Amino acid sequence: MKKYTGIELMESAPVPTAILRLAVPMMLGSVAQMIYNMTDTFFIGQTNDPNMVAGISLSMPLFMLSQGVGNIFAMGASSYLSRCLGAKNMKEARHTNAVSFWVTFLIGICITALVTLFREPVLHLIGTSEVTFPYANSYFTIISMFIAVSMLGMAVGGAIRSEGASTAAMISQVLGIGINIVLDPVFILYFGWGVAGAAWATIAGQAVGLTYAILFYVRGKSVLTISPKFFKPNRKMFREIFKIGVPAAVSNIIFTFAMVVSNIVAASYGDHVVAGSGISMRVSMLAFGLIMSLGFGFGPYAGFNYGAKNLKRLIAGFRVTITCTTALALFFMVIFYFFGRQMMMLFIRDEATINAGSRMMRAFLIGLPTMGLQMTIMSTFQALGKPVQSTIINMGRQFLVYLPLLFILNRTFGFTGFIYTQPISDVITGVVAALFGMNLFRKLGKSFAAEPSPAGEVPEGKASGLASIRAS
Repeated sequence: MKKYTGIELMESAPVPTAILRLAVPMMLGSVAQMIYNMTDTFFIGQTNDPNMVAGISLSMPLFMLSQGVGNIFAMGASSYLSRCLGAKNMKEARHTNAVSFWVTFLIGICITALVTLFREPVLHLIGTSEVTFPYANSYFTIISMFIAVSMLGMAVGGAIRSEGASTAAMISQVLGIGINIVLDPVFILYFGWGVAGAAWATIAGQAVGLTYAILFYVRGKSVLTISPKFFKPNRKMFREIFKIGVPAAVSNIIFTFAMVVSNIVAASYGDHVVAGSGISMRVSMLAFGLIMSLGFGFGPYAGFNYGAKNLKRLIAGFRVTITCTTALALFFMVIFYFFGRQMMMLFIRDEATINAGSRMMRAFLIGLPTMGLQMTIMSTFQALGKPVQSTIINMGRQFLVYLPLLFILNRTFGFTGFIYTQPISDVITGVVAALFGMNLFRKLGKSFAAEPSPAGEVPEGKASGLASIRAS
């Protein structure tokens, strides 16, 4: 099987090969990420203390808030980088990557200072009870000290994927997660550190993963750089980064807010419902994470070919991706339908928690088939530098549709309304995404007046992408 460089993969490899080679490493990284997310819950669950599980679940939105801010550069910079690489603008790409790295680091330090000041009142605000507060506080106190490491890992991973080096990004992610998985049982159960042990294992893994990613640049394996001497920001760069990154960050922040509201509603039914919701979310995230990774693996390919004005290749890649993501969604629908309860029981043996979580997982299946459509179309809009549509799709299932439905259905149907809010939101958002996608490709067909170059061919007078990079 022919071996392609990252640029060659996006520019000239057979379309199914390109999509799969870009997406599969990201999917494997996502599996590792899901295992990592479930590992903390699994080993904490072995204590059979629902309050510990609930404490981690309640503190997660605060952690995700920092991740949301990190997405400004993880999503915004990677989108702009792939378009710069497609247009052969290597100078701007290198400057953008260096700026993204160092600005992300500085923002991470500032966020650590802020959450340290306001951590306790915020933890009370998001629904911690007298018994869950100590666990949530212990976990997040440790996590918050290393937010810059977590944010840099996201930003660097996105940048590495933008140049088609999905395997390197995956190794960085899996290496860090592997460290976390190994340390979890040691810190949580052997040393008896509980939720604090889960937090320290997480931090250790993130630090190792980030170190590997930095070495990818230091050893000269990248066409980009993080050297401070390339830190040369400009107005266009920040405009392009923020155009995609800020809406992505706002969407994550709103998702965090929606999680907080959801946890508050869940807490009104008891701490066992909060714990069940947390476990159900982690299990269902295995499907969501893989579908999202497959859809977002298409992003660098889409951005590169959009920058290269190769519409034919862009559309072919979209078709392959939408088919694969939808098939994956249907596969997980079957798995969760037959084995959802058994998967819940792997994490905890508390019957009330299992029953609550199992009902939530069954409800989740209704909206699952729309996930492939949503993620692929949202990734396409982000890659093409079109933030409005991607934000509407992202915010639809998290905020624009979800929260109004949550208040209406929970008030009208109680717990049943609460658990069916998310799947109904997913179905509505899936319909909106489909309409946006059809309109996008209709407009793209009109905007490219000239027939795009066939895959693998380069317009006369232009060097190939790889040759341009080497010349730079």
